[in-house]
Amino acid sequence: MRTVRTLGEVGLIARLAPRLRPLSSVLVGIGDDAAVVRSPGPERLLVACDMLIEGVHFRRRTLPPEWIGWKALAVNMSDIAAMGGQPSWAVVSLGLPPDTPVAFVDRLYAGLARCARRFGVAIVGGDTVRAPQVVMDVAIIGHVRPEHLTLRSGVRVGDRLFVTGRLGGSYRSGRHARFLPRLAEASTLVRRVRVHAMMDLSDGLASDLWQLSRASRVALRVDAARIPVARAAKTVYHALMDGEDFELLFAVAPRDARRVPRRLGACPVTEIGVATGRGIGVTLRERSGRVHPLTPSGFRHF
Repeated sequence: MRTVRTLGEVGLIARLAPRLRPLSSVLVGIGDDAAVVRSPGPERLLVACDMLIEGVHFRRRTLPPEWIGWKALAVNMSDIAAMGGQPSWAVVSLGLPPDTPVAFVDRLYAGLARCARRFGVAIVGGDTVRAPQVVMDVAIIGHVRPEHLTLRSGVRVGDRLFVTGRLGGSYRSGRHARFLPRLAEASTLVRRVRVHAMMDLSDGLASDLWQLSRASRVALRVDAARIPVARAAKTVYHALMDGEDFELLFAVAPRDARRVPRRLGACPVTEIGVATGRGIGVTLRERSGRVHPLTPSGFRHF
């Protein structure tokens, strides 16, 4: 069995680079000190990065390497979608134990390349290093028209809150890795309605509502009865706390709420709450009508 130790860094890069299809926007790709790409004109550039670490974000014995590779790129695309943009280029840094089978890396990059092809992203470089466990760090560059740029800080008092998809149970269903970033859905939204604020749901709805509230300095209230619960989640609690849904949470003015489509292709869109006033805080209105503070209890790194 060949391992990355026997192949070496140069050999590994030479093996992986031909698997990544170049795009016309790439002037210089993998092989130089930096990639050279064409800027898409007057649009704003978006830059994001996410890291996946074995033992924290995945376990090799439970998640096929193709889906590890897919997820490593897809989580970055989800961030670009939340800004109202489209992804263009990415660089991938890969940390590997020396005894990692080459076949594992081949499958990892097969998933990465499939995701890149699906959404028109060019992998233009990166780095490979020795590490005590598998680490994938992807940095992505995208673009957005200035009038479509959506930040977390734009919620206004009275805004209606919406989410795409259904929430919770992502690990139980495998959706935490096998998800489609909501790029098409976000693009349709920002073209059809003025979106005041938007973010992707990675840490759990409850936690991400707090992040939205802090960024905008606006208090938010959501209705338990309205939260769309995924079949794998079963309860509203899991829809609020589980995390890694990679759906979109967004806010629009009351006058625009009726213009928000209830479906974007096959993806449902649900109104779940309202921005109630100035200040920082998130409350949950139960089915009984009782309103109480919503405290996140999902996953935390630290």
